[in-house]
Amino acid sequence: MKRFSIAALARHALGGHAGWGEQWRSPEHPAPAYDVVIIGGGGHGLATAYYLAREHGIRRVAMLEHAW
Repeated sequence: MKRFSIAALARHALGGHAGWGEQWRSPEHPAPAYDVVIIGGGGHGLATAYYLAREHGIRRVAMLEHAW
């Protein structure tokens, strides 16, 4: 995994954020079942997943996003 610094963030910001790679591992395969499927990984989708995990203990959450 890549390490972050203020210099790297500034360099990528000035370059239009081109060159950032994936920052998470890809799953080997989808799970056979999920409790919840969230469409959209923006602020609302991420907040929903966090809330479901924190308040309701739901751990099997799939989040679908059109781009990585």
